[in-house]
Amino acid sequence: MNSHKDNISFDLEYARDKENNTKETTLFKKSELKEFPDVSLLSCALLDLVNKFGGHDEIEFSDKRGNRVVLGGPVDNKSLKNTIIHFGGSRNTVLLQGLRGVARLDIACVNGGTVSMSNPHTVRGMTIFCTQGASVNISSGCMASRDILLYSSKSHGLYSSINGSRRSKSSIEIGERVWIGQGVKILTGAQIGNGSVVGAFSVLAGKVPNNCAAAGNPCKVTSKNVFWTGNAVPDDGNYFEMLKRENLPIPPFVRLTDESS
Repeated sequence: MNSHKDNISFDLEYARDKENNTKETTLFKKSELKEFPDVSLLSCALLDLVNKFGGHDEIEFSDKRGNRVVLGGPVDNKSLKNTIIHFGGSRNTVLLQGLRGVARLDIACVNGGTVSMSNPHTVRGMTIFCTQGASVNISSGCMASRDILLYSSKSHGLYSSINGSRRSKSSIEIGERVWIGQGVKILTGAQIGNGSVVGAFSVLAGKVPNNCAAAGNPCKVTSKNVFWTGNAVPDDGNYFEMLKRENLPIPPFVRLTDESS
């Protein structure tokens, strides 16, 4: 994770004003991420991009190096202000939909990285670093605590000594309605199924099936056939009994773990 001595260098990018093609602005400014202080980046708050080049809750921005930001609503201005886009090099893509409940989100793409996130439930503090043609995909309804790091890169790989095939995937895939605890690190090749929970300060590089609880370093499944909800039953009561009392159906996120997938 700490081998980023690529000495990346590039000219300062300029975003072009739609109303006046001869006027260049410096929305993207030189910066660094505390987790990756040796990587040169150009950064801009998502709110500034929307105010300059988009509508209230949408934007399709690109620069001369092929870096793209595509945003769709619904969003809130506080989440846009708290979301910072960082680019290094060229051919990077950030795809965002329905940003709400964001307290801090840093998305850094370097040399062909692609990050997509859709309709998060809550993001208290997350850094996504995606580089060298890798990808990070986060599905809808996810809840993220603080000090979370996602790192995905194609620059290094683990290969079989028998046949030379690649052992680890170069992407991170997070399913729908996943709960990520404080201080979690999610690394290249990680996969988390729908409805699962990753416990605080875990380090995950493998696979967690749907509706599981997982924790530890290395992160391993600790429980199967579980689900989480933001509305706990009072006094540690039974969730199904509460539904029955209130004449409510069992919600679709209550599922058994499918270990065959």
